[in-house]
This record gives sequence, structure tokens and C-alpha cells, in this order.
Amino acid sequence: MKFTPEVPGQQSAAGPLRQPEISPTAARGLTQRAITLRLGLATAGSTLSIAVWAGAAVLTANRGFDITDEGFYLVSYRWWHTNLRTFTGVQYIYGPVFQALGYNVADLRLVRLLTVLAANLVFGWAFMRWLRVRRPDAPLSRLWELSGAAAITACGGMIYSWLPLSPGYNDVSLLGALLAASIVLCIATAVDLGRTVRFWLPAALGLIFVVTLLDKWTSSLATLLVVGVVGGLVLAQAGGRSLARAAAWVVAGAVLTVGLIQLFLIPLGAAIPQLLATSRLVSSTNSPVQLFDLYLRTALHLLLAQVVTTFGPLLLAAVAVSLARGKPARWVAATLAVVAAGYSAWRLITDGDLHGGTVNLGRYPVGLVGVLAVALVVWIGVALNDRFEGPTTPTTPMKSGSRSYSWAIFAMLALIPVTQAVGTANPLSYMAINAFSLWMAIMIAILTGLTTQAGPARWLTAAMAAGAVVLSATIATDGLWSHPYRTAGRDQDTAVAAGVPALSSLRLDPAAARAYSRLHNLLQPYIVPSGRAMMAFDEMPGIVLLLGGRPVGEAWYSRIDDARTAAGIRSQCHGGRGWWGSREPVLLYNRPPRATDIAALNYCGLNLNTDYRMLAPSSATIGLRIYVPFQSGRGRQP
Repeated sequence: MKFTPEVPGQQSAAGPLRQPEISPTAARGLTQRAITLRLGLATAGSTLSIAVWAGAAVLTANRGFDITDEGFYLVSYRWWHTNLRTFTGVQYIYGPVFQALGYNVADLRLVRLLTVLAANLVFGWAFMRWLRVRRPDAPLSRLWELSGAAAITACGGMIYSWLPLSPGYNDVSLLGALLAASIVLCIATAVDLGRTVRFWLPAALGLIFVVTLLDKWTSSLATLLVVGVVGGLVLAQAGGRSLARAAAWVVAGAVLTVGLIQLFLIPLGAAIPQLLATSRLVSSTNSPVQLFDLYLRTALHLLLAQVVTTFGPLLLAAVAVSLARGKPARWVAATLAVVAAGYSAWRLITDGDLHGGTVNLGRYPVGLVGVLAVALVVWIGVALNDRFEGPTTPTTPMKSGSRSYSWAIFAMLALIPVTQAVGTANPLSYMAINAFSLWMAIMIAILTGLTTQAGPARWLTAAMAAGAVVLSATIATDGLWSHPYRTAGRDQDTAVAAGVPALSSLRLDPAAARAYSRLHNLLQPYIVPSGRAMMAFDEMPGIVLLLGGRPVGEAWYSRIDDARTAAGIRSQCHGGRGWWGSREPVLLYNRPPRATDIAALNYCGLNLNTDYRMLAPSSATIGLRIYVPFQSGRGRQP
């Protein structure tokens, strides 16, 4: 049968041709079902990504042990209320938790997972609720919020990309920043909707201020400054009285938190002076000028030498996609974007940018920074195009004043990953990438702000957001499973260190497990009962933990700062005597003793030559020089 198209004004022999009738209600129903399907698929994909890296965290919770940084955290938690010489107050946060868990390392790692999931989910939900006010055309279903929160939480797995397996001060700094941002977003939502800000929100912000400053004051001070300024701008929209009332509740929450710490955790009059003294010693080796130079050089290298090399064609395609007008131009731009995206994916795979762990720190930030850069280029291009040519579709009017501080909210989300990273002697990208979930929120805002008329620009941004979720899950899982922090991968960690109670919850590399067992057995006469004073030179506090010892001075004996270590040792001796009494410390060296060490020992009334002997040749003590007192009980010869 031959089909003859109808010509306007012409009728066929059988009468006028009739088009199928679809009511507006039915059309809206079809659109809503399509939107619901897309949101459901996005939520399912993000949930699967969360399940992958969170599952890896569960399955590796009892595998591996790092005697350096992780050992520092754990031994400081073990003696959180007695050994106060430290540069971070993180031990007052996780120490009581570790004690309540019976000093079970695997369980502490599971607690870390729960806190990471909870903080990112709270932030994701708070952000999506705030964003809905700015997206009046968003689907009414709560699946819209859930899909965004799931994507943000999926990217929260980046905290597992390379940090130690047990929680540390970087966890508190990052999770505190996420919760602080969540509170500001909740306050902003209440202000936008004309509701009263609940008192507990600013009060909780006061609690977060105290806890994060106690944990890591350098980066937390910068983060809280950003949060405070943005929160003030938000509350100013509700009037001066609301701002003053919220500020009062922040102060009240902070004062209450300080009082609870003083009453139930640790006397701050004893803890704070030790924190300040140690922080001054640490800052002497990390000057602001040196850190700024490091941050600038490494940031420029990441952006100009790595991101541009891998994502250069895709960045150009993003410009074309965002500026293209007309169907032919859009098809050409979309084709270029597909080809460029394939090239970038090929580079990420062949360059090894999909692996986590410290050995890959110089590579894997490239992919995540790259997809964020592409989304930002699309947003800028579309905004400029709309400015000069007019928007593709009319926008829905919004509540007066609701956009006046949006820029501040987005600035806060952009800056927090950077501020929580400052103060460390690592490149900023190494630490900032752990907080990628905040940048993911910006990508979601860009994606949801593009109208359906944006076409290829919207699809490209959606592809970048999906790529961020996949990259986060891949890198985090690899960092847990195959390249955990300074320890063997899960498949190699199969043995228990027999006779070492501190590590009873963990499985280790068989060779390491045997070595730790032999060391523990060899030192048995000197370390029972537990709590023997020990000095571990340098950077191996995990040895002190597995031997059941208690550090003298700082738990961390710096490899590059002998003076700092010596100052920590001297701080434990008053009148030439240490707190250990007649049970002198066991000394552990992974290098020959130095003059600064010997001088610090002499200050405490100890003489390495007359009071100590080598326990055994270093070949029998995993390469360590171990000095024990001549007599186990008193330590000195008659």
C-alpha cells in the first residue's frame, strides 16, 4: 500500500486524515514515566557503586597493617587519656571509641565506614533539598533527591583512595567539613522557604567547630572560616535578629562541647598546652612559604601537564557543544564530544589512572579533576551563550532574593576540599581529591540547571557525572583491595600474627605475621605486663602498638626532625626522672643512635652505654636494633 502524505488543505478520498490524539495529561504522564525511569537508573547505578567500594571496605577491614601512619593513629588511640604529647587531638575523638571496641582494629575500621557513609549521605540529602528550591521544574518525586544524594555518596568513597585503613585526623577534618556544609545548606533551605531555623542546627555547628579545631586546627580554621562567612550571608537574608540568634546558638553549642570534653574526656588544661607545644615544633619544618610553593607547583603540573594532556580534546569539544546552535552544529559537536570522550577514557586506562593507593597518587586525580573541568566548561559556555543570545527556553520565576547568595554556597562547596587539605606537607590535590563528593554536588547543580533544549551539552555533563561515580568507585575499591596504604593487598594478607594480642583481629602477609610473632615472643620478658615505656626511632609506632608498649613523648618519632623527637622525650622527664619509674623504656631503632637521641636519654637519667644492652643481633629482630635494660625489673646494674 502506497502512503501519500497529506497536503495542508487537501482531503483524501476517504475523508481527512486523522492524527492520533494524545491528551496533555497523557503526554505529561509519558514524560514523567521517562523521567522516573532515568532517575531510577541513575540511583541504581550510584547505589551499585556505593555497594562496590563499601563492600571492599568491609571485606578488607580485617586485612593488613601499616606500622607507620596507621600505627601512629592506633597507638595514640590506645593511650588517648594518658599520653598527651601530640600535635593532633584526634585521639580524644577516636580513642574512647577504640577503647569501647576492646581495642579491636577491624571493628574500628568498620566504624570508619559507617561514619563515611553517614556524613556523605547527610550532605547529599541536604544539598539536594536546597537545590530543589532552585530547580522549580524538578520532578516532584523524592527519587530526584535520592538520585543526587546517591551520586554524591558514591563519590564519598574517595576517602578510601589512599589514606590509612584506620580513621585518622584527615577523616575528622573531612567529615566535619561535610557536616558543617550540610548544616549551612539546611539553614539556607529554611530561609528560602520562610521557615524558622531550628536552634539545634547552629548549636550542632558549634559542636563541629570545637571538634574539628581540636583535631586539626590549621585546615579546620580555614574550613570553618568559609563555612562561617557563608552561613552569615545566608542568615542575613532572614534579618539581623535571626543572624544574632543563630550566632548565640553556635557559641552555646561550642561552650557545651568544651564543657563535655572537660568533664568526660580529658582536662583541656592538660591537653591543650601539649597540643600547642607540639604544633609549634611541627610548624618549624613546614613554613607557609614552602607549603604555598609546593601547592602551586603541583597544582599547575596537574592541570597543565596532566589534565590538559588527557582531556584537552574533550575540553575543546565541551566548548563546541555548549556554544553550538542549530541541529547540524549540535550533531557535529556531539560527534566530536563522543570521539574526544573515547580518547580521554583510553588515556585514563593506558596511563594507569584507574588505580588507587599511594603508588598511584600522582595519576588518579587526573580523571576526576578532568571530568569536573569538562562540566565547568559546559556550564560557562552555556551561560555565556545565553547571555549574548538569550536563553533557549524561558526560565521559571523564583522567590525574590533566593539567588542572592547562591554564589556563596557554590563557592563554599568549591573551597572546602581545598581548605580541609591545607597545612599538610602533601600536594593539595592528594588531599582535596578525598573530598570529591563536594565537587560532585557542583556537577549535579550544573546538570540539573541545563534545560532539555541544551541537548548535547546536557548529555555530555550527564556523562561526566556518571564518569565521576564510576571513577570514584574504581579508584576507592582498588585503593582498598589491591593497593592499601603501606601494606599488602587483600589476597596476600592471609595469616594471623600468633601471640600478638594487639593484632589479633587482623590477617597479615605471612612473612610479616611470622616476623611480628617472633619479635613479640623474643621481647616477652620485657613487655609483660603491657604498658611498658618504649621509644621507637623512627616512624614505626606500630611496633610499639603490637608489643603492647606505651610511647614516650609523641607517638610519632619524626625521621627528619630529631630535635622534635628529643623535645618530646624530655617533656616526659621532670627532675631527671621519667614517669616509668624503675621500669626503664625499651629502645627500638631502625638506624644507628644519634647524638640528639643520646642527649635526650641522658636528660631523663638514662645512659645507653651503661644501662642498656642489645637484645639480639638485628638479623633476629626484623632488622631493628633493640636495646633493653640490663635487668628486666629495674633496668640498671647494681
